[in-house]
Amino acid sequence: MHKEKILLGTSNQGKVTEFLFYLEFFKIFQDFEIITLNSYPNMGEPEENETTFDGNASSKSSFFYNGSNLTCLSDDSGFIINGSNNFPGVKTARLAKEKGGISGAIKSIFNDFKELKEIPIIFYCSLSLKSKNKTLGVSGSIKGILISEARGENGFGYDPYFIPENHQETFAEMGSKEKMLASHRYMAFKNLSLRLI
Repeated sequence: MHKEKILLGTSNQGKVTEFLFYLEFFKIFQDFEIITLNSYPNMGEPEENETTFDGNASSKSSFFYNGSNLTCLSDDSGFIINGSNNFPGVKTARLAKEKGGISGAIKSIFNDFKELKEIPIIFYCSLSLKSKNKTLGVSGSIKGILISEARGENGFGYDPYFIPENHQETFAEMGSKEKMLASHRYMAFKNLSLRLI
């Protein structure tokens, strides 16, 4: 029997690994053949010009759906510093590019908040599912603190600088499963699984 396909709309290998874990953990799309962007090397990347995580996730899933004609699942994630005007928000990844990498972004943030040794933030993940007859958006978030010195070797992105609430370790110091069960992406996939019941 021909299996329906679902495309994971991200070129971030760390995210692909986590997507696969959550699909299995929450037992969603189990009857689908899972496709990655490795199957579409010439598709390119969508522009991320929206002002919200939800908007960016939706534009990504639409872009990859239109380019593949497959059901597509995409996300957008980042953090917002408590009390800031949604900073860095949807520009979380862009900030790292502008500052020459994650460590440069962290240095820049702590220069702006010189009086703080740790900065309270909320990490967000928005997921968007796009198919022929369905568009679904969900999100998840967790509180925690940003630290100025990297700790740990695991994970990707800002993981070495983020300690989630009620934990002592950064995401990068945790085992991969422990991190994936404590993250903003976990909360988003949990909400997605509840919407798909």
